Amino acid sequence: MAKEKSFDADGGKTKNTFRNYINLKRDSFKSAIALFSFYSHGYKWYLFALLLLSAVLGVLETFQIVLLYPIMNASIHFQGGEIAIFEPLYNLIRNTVDLPEIVAFSILFIILVAITFILSLVYRYLSLYVTRKVITTTKSIIFDKLIRNDYKYYVENKRGDIIYSVVTAPSQIRRFLEMSTAMISDLFVVFTILFTLFFISTNAVAILIAASLGFILFVRIIGKKFAVRLGRLQMHSMQSENEIMSGYIQGLRQIRSVSGDTHWKKQYDTALHKFWDKYIRMSFFWHLPGEMLNFLFFIGISVMVIALYYLHQDNFLFVIPLMGTFVFSAMKVIPRMSVLSNRYMNIMDSWPNLEAVYQFLKDSRYHTIKDGAKEFDVLTSDIVFNNVFFSYYKHQNLIKGINLRMKRKKITALVGHSGSGKSTLISLLLRYYDVNDGEILINGTDLRDYRRKTFLGKIGYVSQDTFIYNSSVRDNIAFGGDYTDEEIIESAKKANIHEYIQSLPDGYNTTVGDQGIKLSGGEKQRIAIARALVRNPEILVLDEATSNLDNESEAIVQESINQVSENITTFIVAHRLSTVRKADKIYVLSDGKIIESGEHDELMN
Repeated sequence: MAKEKSFDADGGKTKNTFRNYINLKRDSFKSAIALFSFYSHGYKWYLFALLLLSAVLGVLETFQIVLLYPIMNASIHFQGGEIAIFEPLYNLIRNTVDLPEIVAFSILFIILVAITFILSLVYRYLSLYVTRKVITTTKSIIFDKLIRNDYKYYVENKRGDIIYSVVTAPSQIRRFLEMSTAMISDLFVVFTILFTLFFISTNAVAILIAASLGFILFVRIIGKKFAVRLGRLQMHSMQSENEIMSGYIQGLRQIRSVSGDTHWKKQYDTALHKFWDKYIRMSFFWHLPGEMLNFLFFIGISVMVIALYYLHQDNFLFVIPLMGTFVFSAMKVIPRMSVLSNRYMNIMDSWPNLEAVYQFLKDSRYHTIKDGAKEFDVLTSDIVFNNVFFSYYKHQNLIKGINLRMKRKKITALVGHSGSGKSTLISLLLRYYDVNDGEILINGTDLRDYRRKTFLGKIGYVSQDTFIYNSSVRDNIAFGGDYTDEEIIESAKKANIHEYIQSLPDGYNTTVGDQGIKLSGGEKQRIAIARALVRNPEILVLDEATSNLDNESEAIVQESINQVSENITTFIVAHRLSTVRKADKIYVLSDGKIIESGEHDELMN
């Protein structure tokens, strides 16, 4: 089994893997080899088999030419000179096979064609197999990289660009690998044919090589000038399309409420025309080399026949086998040169996407969050923020020496105006970011020393903007966890949502629609509370959980929160003191600092 690519959490293997491929230069053979080696890493034996098959196919196609010469000689009953280097082979066939010469050579020719056909199918299947393995492995690695990336990555990058990097750009790897392996195969065939043709006619080889070099130079110029531009333009256009489409779907309710569809349509049309307005010109030049080669090939053959006729009128029969062999060779070489040009243009067209995936995988800027080694199981003491400083950017000073204590199995609240830093403290507790200075102590241990997975597994989190996805109520409560029906129902009862769920057409199996469109805001929040409780959390975090609700819904959700927070260490973030009356301790935050603290009545006084 092929060894598949893997990367450790800190990106170490990514760095080592890319160390040999840092200086990529577009339109460089060395860079193409580097990319090919990177994307096919772990499948060297498959590639070796492909190279071996390519060599065998090249030899088989060459021997078709070798056998064609005596067939043509025999077909016109011309006893001219044969290809000296292959005379021993010809004599061996004549002495071994007791058949007329033209029949013997023709049968061998048919056998070679059949073997070539079968091996070419094997080659194609193996090539597709390797391509499939590489793409699925690479896409899986890309998603692993997304999981490892810090939350900061999703804040600093557009959603459309992220989706493009994961879904669309890796699809170009298929084209790159298919074109690359096919080019290798074609180059083997072309080389072996030209090498064999050298022993038949050096002039013919000189003509083919000169024409091929000129054509290759022409293709490189066209490819560098147009194919890469076309690929980059297409990539940027599709990124814009993804971003606009994603934003439109996400904000559809608000967009429709202000009749803003026309504005988004204009944005989408602009993104489309950035690419498609230039598509015709660039695509025309993209296809030009292959069409030009076919044109020149048939013109050249016709001119050659006319020239040979006038140059060798007296012994034209003598040059017919040579001319036929040359034409047959050219018909094998020239179309491959044409295909090589198209494949080269395809590779150049894919290059921007390959670079995008490459740069994404080797980017280590978003691997800064420390993942400790200590397992977290039970909260045995208070949670302490000890002189915590944090800022998203240099010289920002967002959180300024925060000191607070969340008592175990008590309700601690944090209130303050928007922008005071409340949600940022939640982000630090949930390990979206690490503190710049100071520490958060859990059971007397720095939070950064715990394994993130085990710590977050013991946290129930309900945010202001609840994420509900298009699946059943059951799935939205379980949220990927493995829970029994009894556990799900019990959590729903605690969240005061069980009776409502039972009233739905299919109960817990009812699909709630994209972004929970079939649910009200209060119903979504109570499902989010059930989702938090089913995990049997040690810590419950409620970040503005009722701020987007109307008074009636807020009262229902607040009742649920009051019930479930009695025996769990609870941290509540709110705008108003009135929403945290039952908190055991309330901290008031302003401009990144704690300005006062106490119980509700004490602060109100």
